[in-house]
Amino acid sequence: MSGEQTVGQYVEALKESERFGPQVIDHRIFPATAAGSTAIDREQLCPGLVQALKQSGITSLYTHQQQAIDLVFRKKNILTATPTASGKSLIYTIPVFQEIATNPNARALYLFPLKALARDQLKGINRLAKLMPGCFSDRVLLPAAMYDGDTSSYHRKKIRDHLPAILLTNPDMLHLSLLPYHHLWGTLFSNLTHVILDEVHTYRGVFGSHMAWVIRRLRRICSVYGSNPVFILSSATIGNPEELGEKLLSEQVSVITKSGAPRARKNFILLNPLDSAPIAATMLLEAALHRKLRTIVYTQSRKLTELITLWSQKRCKKNRDRIASYRAGFLPGDRRRIEQKLVSGELLAVISTSALELGIDIGGLDICLLVGYPGSIMATHQRGGRVGRSGRESLVVLIGHEDALDQNFMRHPDDFFSRCVEPVALDPENTTIAASHLVCAAAEIPITWDEYFLQSHTTLLSKLTTSGKLLQSADGNTWFSARK
Repeated sequence: MSGEQTVGQYVEALKESERFGPQVIDHRIFPATAAGSTAIDREQLCPGLVQALKQSGITSLYTHQQQAIDLVFRKKNILTATPTASGKSLIYTIPVFQEIATNPNARALYLFPLKALARDQLKGINRLAKLMPGCFSDRVLLPAAMYDGDTSSYHRKKIRDHLPAILLTNPDMLHLSLLPYHHLWGTLFSNLTHVILDEVHTYRGVFGSHMAWVIRRLRRICSVYGSNPVFILSSATIGNPEELGEKLLSEQVSVITKSGAPRARKNFILLNPLDSAPIAATMLLEAALHRKLRTIVYTQSRKLTELITLWSQKRCKKNRDRIASYRAGFLPGDRRRIEQKLVSGELLAVISTSALELGIDIGGLDICLLVGYPGSIMATHQRGGRVGRSGRESLVVLIGHEDALDQNFMRHPDDFFSRCVEPVALDPENTTIAASHLVCAAAEIPITWDEYFLQSHTTLLSKLTTSGKLLQSADGNTWFSARK
């Protein structure tokens, strides 16, 4: 396997290789698809935003983007569940910027499950804001700001005192720092027009159930302050987008699942190695680097991530400085440097855990090596969606581990390729989770009997009152938290 420089030639060399050819169990080709697009509706947008988008190279929208934006302009809550790299961020960027440009007091809240996602979006917001100077400079100190665990006390106060038009944060900060101290954030909650929830497919299980209650508390506080924001949710392709959206928001959502984004030709290979999966991945990575094909390797543990990185750096001495690992546990500064090197093209390869699974824009990658089945079809699509974003042909290789599930797919490839994306499961009505958030809600603003989320929790409310966690008013219609 040497000499060629394209993904297609790499695939042919892999299949013809004496060593790896017999290990290729199946090779599927997903053909390129053309974009479905429409011209930007200039009547919907202010001239400054149209011009800023044009300067950014955006003169048309994919059909799913226009469909979603139309719904947002009609004040509908939406959930967009389309594949990776289908331009979901533009769906919330355009309505938010349009609102800010026409409403001097408008504020937007962006919620991301990862800090890296928020940083990535902050860069994009600032780039567009610079092209619309009149939209922000006279009214706010900053177009946007991040408010998370890395924000110093000084900057937190500065952000509260000079609230940016767009505040980027995460669910934990919303739960711990914004909602309990809503009196410090009156400008935000009284002028909130849009709430963005990105990567909502991550809000599953216990985490997702807690998130649903955090959103209920947010909507409750907004109501008290007189705002009624539109919620814009984005997700990877999942099996139950409408159900997920409605459980998170406790009301109906409009769902968009058909993507109008173009898709480059993608190869998908199942490979059952004679050696261990990590050794096979190291050798395949070496062949890719020899051809200058930018590659991401996904592992299922930190240990494997570091081992494959070490082996690859030893085998690829000429490119050892262009190979890096990426995982949880790195210092924030180290993670950012790796992300920047990926975007700039300085790195040819990165070996990562699931930490790079979500939608951080890391530039044009050619090959994705999956060291073992990621555990779900959804995660497989997410990781495989990291390659081919530049419009070039790409390759995903699933390298089977020795465990039963991986080997089942190696024996039955049709079963693997025919599987549907899994639904996202969460249970906001879990009594343990509901109890903790009812106490939080009462601490923020006393609970009254007519609140919509109490109807299914009357028994729980009685238990919390009996245990002393909630205090009931003399007339029996209001509950207060026993603690602040």
